[in-house]
Amino acid sequence: MTMAAFGALTRKLRLISWNFKLSSTPLEKREMMFESRRRFGSSSVFMSKSSAHFTQYITDISPREEIELEERIFTAIADKEGGVIDPILRQNIRTLGWIQSMEFSKPSAALLDNSSSENREDPSLTINLSLSTLMNPNVKQLEDALIRTVRGNIINAMREKGIIDKSFEDESGIRINIKNSASKPKPFVRNVEEQDELIKKLGPGLSNVRHFLAVYSCKGGVGKSTIAANLAYELAQMGGRIGLIDVDVYGPSLPVLVKPDDPAVRKSTLGSGMVKPIEHEGVKMMSLGFVSPTSGVPGSGPGSSAAVMRGPMAGRVVTQLLKGTEWGDLDVLILDMPPGTGDVQLTICQDLELSGAVAVTTPSKLAATDAAKGIAMFTSLGVPTVAVVENMSYFDCEGGNRHYPFGKSIKESSKLLQEADSQIQKSRIFQLPISCRTNEANDEGSPLCLSRPLEASEELSVFSNLSYTVAKYLLLLQHGRSDESSSPSSEESMVQLDGQNFDIASLHMAVCDSSETFTIRLFSDSGAAEAIIPGEKLRNWHPKLGHAIDQDNDSADEIEKKDSVVITKTVGFGNQHDHHHARSRLFPCKIEKKGRYGYSVEWGDQATIIYSMYSIAKAAGATTALK
Repeated sequence: MTMAAFGALTRKLRLISWNFKLSSTPLEKREMMFESRRRFGSSSVFMSKSSAHFTQYITDISPREEIELEERIFTAIADKEGGVIDPILRQNIRTLGWIQSMEFSKPSAALLDNSSSENREDPSLTINLSLSTLMNPNVKQLEDALIRTVRGNIINAMREKGIIDKSFEDESGIRINIKNSASKPKPFVRNVEEQDELIKKLGPGLSNVRHFLAVYSCKGGVGKSTIAANLAYELAQMGGRIGLIDVDVYGPSLPVLVKPDDPAVRKSTLGSGMVKPIEHEGVKMMSLGFVSPTSGVPGSGPGSSAAVMRGPMAGRVVTQLLKGTEWGDLDVLILDMPPGTGDVQLTICQDLELSGAVAVTTPSKLAATDAAKGIAMFTSLGVPTVAVVENMSYFDCEGGNRHYPFGKSIKESSKLLQEADSQIQKSRIFQLPISCRTNEANDEGSPLCLSRPLEASEELSVFSNLSYTVAKYLLLLQHGRSDESSSPSSEESMVQLDGQNFDIASLHMAVCDSSETFTIRLFSDSGAAEAIIPGEKLRNWHPKLGHAIDQDNDSADEIEKKDSVVITKTVGFGNQHDHHHARSRLFPCKIEKKGRYGYSVEWGDQATIIYSMYSIAKAAGATTALK
């Protein structure tokens, strides 16, 4: 049952209940009930005319009229032209299912006899909204539009009842309360049928984290951690439930940037070996730098020595920090990534369903070139770069002149970045100045977006625009929409199968060992399509490029060298005789989804190959969608 249908049923039941109450109440007592309401109106000598009229209307309104007013308001909210429309989703809030209930607050019997305006609680209408997230940049705008719509309809209802005439337009005395709440978050997936599988894979610590957002750079010292910390607090100020994890295990910087009042890491009751995150000013956080130095992990604890560990161990430490923390309900978990494009980045992109990423660079050509490589890597893994922050772009001297120590490179940076992702437009590149205020905030352990000094209005404005872009993108993504300015740019993101166009991110794969085949399903708003891939065909398919492998020229080892996302334990290809011998050992096999990139297939002969979504779709017979 939809929210609208449930609301209508509730109102009908209330009306039936009231009619039953009236029919079973003596006439004299009923008259006394309504008389008590009228008495309140006559005693409101200290109220404004608008308040007095509204008080009279609310206290005299019958249950039938109350239900009719609710329906009238609901109809007005859903009106195509004058309704309350979310400007990002471009849909009215009733259709979105955000209106939970309406409650008329009427004075109690004790207040009815009290003519003192100081002790009397004025009647009001409370509207309870249940939003998918409070991290909506337009919540205040929606509240104002909703209040205007409700007041306008109440004014019209009072005119029809003869309480006011047509010339009366003062709405100030009509008390409307808006109460917002956010629904319980679940990990975002494009296919609902994959949600249970993803929750199981993430574990109890991450089971109520809606979105994962990476903040990355391919060069150290560009201010990535500063951007991540300030973005976290800016989104929290917007109303989001935010977490921040420092996954730069080689050089954790979060304990320096944020100094919590209580930095102790405590055990969680959620499971063995799990801990609770540190919470400071509305943001939950975790870093290897907060972990006790007696944990045995290299680099743990404040003021510890350098973390010396190989890639696989670093990946395990990151996994423990992520999945071993009881994050609770989060709209977004921001991941402060280590610089580069190594094992940690690859592990995170394959283990988590990253919703998007923010790149950080400086204006220099060298840094922008490295940033473009990072954008290309994340794009190839199916993770769109939502925004780019060009840190230390300029500074203003005391004389009032603006200087660009690294050059005015916004045009050149845009060109380099667009070569990696054609959808990164100049409007999504945010320039931050070299600022002593930002540096002072870092040294004090209170990020700029938390301390919010008045003299830092320019920097705070940049972070505000950045957080708006991120919040808008995630809101659209959550509701199955796309923003052309922040959507994945790959020409291979859309494919065609059975005459229908599909986003390859909707692809779902299952294995059938008995028939030695894989079942592929693609979904869209208008329908779905299914195809079967023989196991032998997929094994002899290029895992990234999506074409048959030339047995004479390509081996699994060669593919591994060409493509870092392919892991092989044995040589899976050779001459025809060897291939025929290996075919009987391909099944049974295990598959595992690797984030938004694709699926890992562990074949029966112990070879493990990670196939991209695009490659799987091509193996199923899909073609690149026509524009």
